[in-house]
Amino acid sequence: MKFNKIPKCKMCGQQFDNIFEATDHLLDDIGEEAFDPKLILPNGYTLMIGSLLRCIYAYADKPEEVKSITQSTYATLYAAEKNPGQVKHFIEDMIVREHMNSFDKDLHELLEEETKHNEEDGE
Repeated sequence: MKFNKIPKCKMCGQQFDNIFEATDHLLDDIGEEAFDPKLILPNGYTLMIGSLLRCIYAYADKPEEVKSITQSTYATLYAAEKNPGQVKHFIEDMIVREHMNSFDKDLHELLEEETKHNEEDGE
């Protein structure tokens, strides 16, 4: 199944860029928590599949990031199945990498805003 339809709120008519925004809007309207489906792995670990899909979608235009995310996830799944002692290491690496990517993105946006502001002011 291919998802090509641009989501639109049936209640307020707001248009969304993706299904993630549409779902968040719907859940906010009815006062429910964010939707983040999970997969339970061996030894009780949980793969936050909803967060993983959002992350992959966010990096859709950066193939190297998508490759890294998918390989890290695969390695974590493998470790959870074959070597549970290594899972904590993989998870910690993924968390640190994601926080650094988020920090880099926020810093880049801040610098772009500053540059735009300076250009508007004629500096």
